[in-house]
Amino acid sequence: MFLTRLLGAPQWAIDKLYNYLGLREGLSTAARWTRVGLGASAGFLILAGVLLLAVEPWVVEVLGLSAGLIGFGLFNLISAHGKKLTMLRANQLSLLGHFTAMIALYVIVSRVLIVSYTTDTVVGTYMGVLKVLEVQSPYGVSIKPLLDAFGFSPSFYTPGVDGSFDFHLAYPSLSFLSVLPFYVLGIRDLRDTVFIFFLLSVLIVFALAPAKFKNMSLAPFGLFPVVIAGGWTDSVWAFFLVLTAFLWYRHPKASWATLGLAIATKQIAIVVAPFLLIRLWHETPQSRTRSLLTSFALMTAAFFLPNLPFMIASPNAWWNAVVVPYLPSSPSQVPGGVGLSDILLDLGVALPSSFYLILVLGASSFLLYSYARHYQGLNSMVFVFPIFIFFLYYRSFPNYMAYWGFPLVIELTRLGGPNLRALFSMRLPNIAWRPPTETLLRITRRRLTPSLLVLVALTFAFVGASGAYISQAATQQASIQINGVMDPDNIGAATMINVTLKNLFSTPVSPTFFVKWWNPLTYFWTTNSTTLLESGAQNSYIITAPDALSAVPRGAQFHVMIYDKLTNQLLGESSSYKASIPAPPVANPRLKWWALDASVGKKVPFSWKLSPINTDLTTSRISPLGVDGTGGLQMILNYTNTGIGIEQLALSQRVLFNATSVNINFEPQGTKSVAANVMFAASVTDGTHILYFVFSNRTNRESITTYSSNTTVVVPTEASAWNTVRMDPVSIWQSQGWNTPQQVTLAIVLKSDAPGVYFASVLSVDPA
Repeated sequence: MFLTRLLGAPQWAIDKLYNYLGLREGLSTAARWTRVGLGASAGFLILAGVLLLAVEPWVVEVLGLSAGLIGFGLFNLISAHGKKLTMLRANQLSLLGHFTAMIALYVIVSRVLIVSYTTDTVVGTYMGVLKVLEVQSPYGVSIKPLLDAFGFSPSFYTPGVDGSFDFHLAYPSLSFLSVLPFYVLGIRDLRDTVFIFFLLSVLIVFALAPAKFKNMSLAPFGLFPVVIAGGWTDSVWAFFLVLTAFLWYRHPKASWATLGLAIATKQIAIVVAPFLLIRLWHETPQSRTRSLLTSFALMTAAFFLPNLPFMIASPNAWWNAVVVPYLPSSPSQVPGGVGLSDILLDLGVALPSSFYLILVLGASSFLLYSYARHYQGLNSMVFVFPIFIFFLYYRSFPNYMAYWGFPLVIELTRLGGPNLRALFSMRLPNIAWRPPTETLLRITRRRLTPSLLVLVALTFAFVGASGAYISQAATQQASIQINGVMDPDNIGAATMINVTLKNLFSTPVSPTFFVKWWNPLTYFWTTNSTTLLESGAQNSYIITAPDALSAVPRGAQFHVMIYDKLTNQLLGESSSYKASIPAPPVANPRLKWWALDASVGKKVPFSWKLSPINTDLTTSRISPLGVDGTGGLQMILNYTNTGIGIEQLALSQRVLFNATSVNINFEPQGTKSVAANVMFAASVTDGTHILYFVFSNRTNRESITTYSSNTTVVVPTEASAWNTVRMDPVSIWQSQGWNTPQQVTLAIVLKSDAPGVYFASVLSVDPA
């Protein structure tokens, strides 16, 4: 009756909803897995509450919301251990707990920690939406201007082995058409639409899972909101796969249509199609050929239907974007991810993409054959096979594998666990030792031919794969030696590497350089020489990180991979090398290296954090002062709103306390004095005490004003001129009698409480 009044729906609709979601399970005692699932929801709720408390600890409303999330989590945790917990109660609490935690995690991460897009996929989707609204085809249009608008660094680009970057939309049209209606309705952040698809998928999974597994069925997806906030759009094609699994036994033809829609969203969904065709063959009682052809036709039609307008409008552009990158003849992209290729690269084994392609084909043949022979035992593993296949793929990124979990949970809870021993059963059928009633040819054809053909195919595949490996290992194509690493700008990471390359090819090569450390990505680095390296010749190269995010972190082990730009062939990979560089007292002191700070959605100097207070970053900003990376920045504070108190731009980093003696080179344009309601200053704080160095042009002598928890030092400066001021916080801090901390936050601050536009330029913050 409560839901009837709350939702305004008739009682029969509420009853149907309860039955569909499995919430009417009577008063039976909760099973073990039900309690585990309820406990998992408690863990995600507590995690969301703690995360919220960590990112916004000083806001009263945040404290209340955080306490509510943690309290709800503790309530579910206590309920999971209750002896009188019923299945109905556990399902209700778990569903509400998981959904609350998922929404809270998504809002916290997408609105506080990662406020901007961080993948070129979501930017490409955004460009597709904009072009359709302009009645244009997005295929063939570069997304580079949008990447620049969102502050993307080269580390976020998708590099090819020839050193070029792919700036085009590479997915079928449903990738952006599916989010277009939501954009028109006013949901302008595409991540919000992707999150809606995610919630719908989770709701379907929960609805289809048996009562005792409902709570546990949601646990694998508890952290997905975090990656959705980061820009993963895979929840859209995964939603269509969920519909495929949902409709398989209810409306089989419709399930093939949704599979086609999944492929029309992202091409990788086609990997599961052969396995579903085998399942259809086994489950169709009659007219198998007709059923296969009909289903394949439905899948194909569903794929082409949303793509047809773009195929007609720009056929070449559509073909080059959607199909050509996946053809064997197209230039390969750089290996990476979390699968076999990443493991081998970290071990120093670089193999050509053809090796992984052959390995994938061989593994796919094995899995298809095993599934066809042992359908009954392996039926519930249909959506596991793509995970294993993409693990072997040379670009085995987590989203290529994780999102198969949505239909997989439905299959496992509906069909039960698999018989894994059947997967490795490849024995040939035995011929009974009795007088044959058939000719030898018929016996061979009926009993041995299928197995022999598959074994021959597998043999060729694995021999080809091993041959590629042996050829790569035996035929040395280049000698690669790392001579040293450098951090000339003191950013705390290796930005330059000295590499010696000897060409052992019989033809000249044009080397392109890539650096791989523990990050799943492999980064392209620029080189100081683009001349050809002749056969047998040797040359030393200085390769440079294109941005700070691709620089090798201090102390990290890394490898250098080299490709030939002329042939796109892999020349080799260096042995492991450690980035042994000293820790700078102040990282990036000349403010030269900039990178996207996802928490504010803007580029900021690397190792520094931008912390605005009551400030609109569309009108107020920091920007590079120099040209072509010469260093320095300009701070612009545009105070336009009255009645909100202080507006502030602060640029800070954590440093050792004894490293706070620095020389600041700055020009305080428009910051005339403290009395004029604007302050340009530097500060040092340990979180309890704060020491301000206020730069003022209205005094000729330094003065110190002391309070209980903070001290202000007024430093005389010249207006509209470059000043170099030496700060010595250590002596002043100790003179106040404050405890000496290990680390403090060093910041440059521009703030005001009066309307106006204020400027300040900072050239460097050098250790004294």
